[in-house]
Amino acid sequence: MESQMMVDKELVIVVHGFGGKRLWMQPLSMRLRRRFRVINWSYFSLVRSIEFHAKRFSEFLRHLQHDGPINIVAHSMGCIITRAALQIAEIENLNRIVLLAPPNCGSPIAKTLSHVLGWACRPFRDLSSGTDSYVNTMSPELPCETGVVAARFDILVPVNSTYLPGLSDHFIILATHNSLLFSPTVGRRVTEFLTCGRFAR
Repeated sequence: MESQMMVDKELVIVVHGFGGKRLWMQPLSMRLRRRFRVINWSYFSLVRSIEFHAKRFSEFLRHLQHDGPINIVAHSMGCIITRAALQIAEIENLNRIVLLAPPNCGSPIAKTLSHVLGWACRPFRDLSSGTDSYVNTMSPELPCETGVVAARFDILVPVNSTYLPGLSDHFIILATHNSLLFSPTVGRRVTEFLTCGRFAR
């Protein structure tokens, strides 16, 4: 009976960012599990292109055995992988997405590092704030209701880099790029958005 209840719950897939692992998403995952079934998807972020990871994530989504609504909560580079994956193939039962500190317009730090380490670490080039980077040549189209949580004290992804046209809502929290993942407030705001499509104020 308990197993069937978990299948019936709405599903949330969480995706970590650059240099992260499943462990980074565990505090948020635990908060979301009070209301949702959660899958913590991981990838080796230090190598390969965003396009490579997006193809893997797209394949994972297409083979999910879940009939109910599917939501995605992603952090940092995971946000761009999510956007790219959903442009590869449509997910029919996709419900809502929350992007945490997303470099939607690229990262100035990644741009600087791409000049020095871009040859060895492709994500720096892909996430650069340069106009010709992968992230800045993507379609801005969003496949469903999408909310963004930005961190006021984020030096990796400034608040003004997190915006996209067509967002359903945008929320700024007093946190840093990674500390927002451990914030109870973020857990509540994400749950609110996934439930009703808006962040409470």
